Amino acid sequence: MRYFKFFIISLLSIGILFASGCRKKNKNEPVEISLNVYMVASESANLQGKSIGCGEVLVPVSKTILVEKNEVESAMIELFWMKDTDQLKNYIKGPGLVLAQANVSNGIAEVFINGDFYMTDTCYINRIRMQLKETAQQFKDVKEVKIFMNAQPLERYLQVAEDGFKRFH
Repeated sequence: MRYFKFFIISLLSIGILFASGCRKKNKNEPVEISLNVYMVASESANLQGKSIGCGEVLVPVSKTILVEKNEVESAMIELFWMKDTDQLKNYIKGPGLVLAQANVSNGIAEVFINGDFYMTDTCYINRIRMQLKETAQQFKDVKEVKIFMNAQPLERYLQVAEDGFKRFH
């Protein structure tokens, strides 16, 4: 009888270990990753980054975040929430500005934004373009980035802004 109880307990233990080891991870379970969110600094700040004109550099800020849907959407959400510091500025802000969604399919990241950006001069155009593009394209699965602003390509939205600045200056 003692051996029978030992045998049953052993079988149950092996079954539990086997079941827990073979359990598949839930695809919808958040995963923690490290990524960069790109901010803008003056070249005089002596921070390492990519020159984007207007005497400024695009600086990667390393973050560890939870990915719930996809890496691009999580990175964009983080970018939209980033606050300015003494040396780094985030130009992804404006009235009613919201990330509607971001998808990645067949190597193409599509980012959909609604609202408007605050812009006071032509330097804002490249700041916004580069912050969005670099934050979205950093992932190995992303070969191309398409950004849409109020259901139109971001470049068209930025061109209207640039034309407005030229007209009034």
